[in-house]
Amino acid sequence: MSSAGHPPQDPNTALEALLFDVFGTVTDWKRSITRRCERFGAEHKLSADWEALTVEWRSRYKPAIEPVRENKRPWADFEQLHREELDALLPKFGLDALSNDDRQLLVHGWHRTEPWPDALPALGRLAKRYILAPLSNGTVRQLTDTAKHSGLPWDLILGADIFRTYKPAPRLYEAALALVGSPADRVVMVAAHNEDLQAAKRAGMRTAFLYRETEDPDPEAEYDYTARDLVDLAEQLGA
Repeated sequence: MSSAGHPPQDPNTALEALLFDVFGTVTDWKRSITRRCERFGAEHKLSADWEALTVEWRSRYKPAIEPVRENKRPWADFEQLHREELDALLPKFGLDALSNDDRQLLVHGWHRTEPWPDALPALGRLAKRYILAPLSNGTVRQLTDTAKHSGLPWDLILGADIFRTYKPAPRLYEAALALVGSPADRVVMVAAHNEDLQAAKRAGMRTAFLYRETEDPDPEAEYDYTARDLVDLAEQLGA
């Protein structure tokens, strides 16, 4: 209970930083990659179900990172894994004749995923009050290019290639907290993925579940914040 004559303390006052999942949480990978593939197809007079290719390409992401995270294969970054999975997928869509340059062009699309409509307004508000950084399985270069492309106001960029492991490995969160330089309970992990948030919670971080149509449909644990989008989260955090 607060002392007489003093307002209750804002629970957000002690927060110092917010870390964000990017693909799916801040950016709309499905619409972004599908559109880039469709433009590529139109320019090269190629016909394919580009949305289905995009969705299946993304679905191969977790199986691809698992052996790396579990040290069953040498370190391979997101760029390499995206290329490997694309190469494996193209014959299914009748695109196995694509050149190396064309394949690299498609992979490079992951450097240009577009933010959800609420992302930039909300991040602009949050940046005035908190340190903001992506904590993503993407590479630092992918995240940097995406930020430059879309104007994401990050204060620092934390990609998996810094840590040479993938979320939800515990040491990734611990090392990220050390780089941010804030106590875990003053940092919020923001994601549309339960696995990510539960790992952050085990690391002592606060957590915010975000609803996104392409990601986990519902929270599967109790989180500090649950928000319909980033603007809603900014309002909950007093920004």
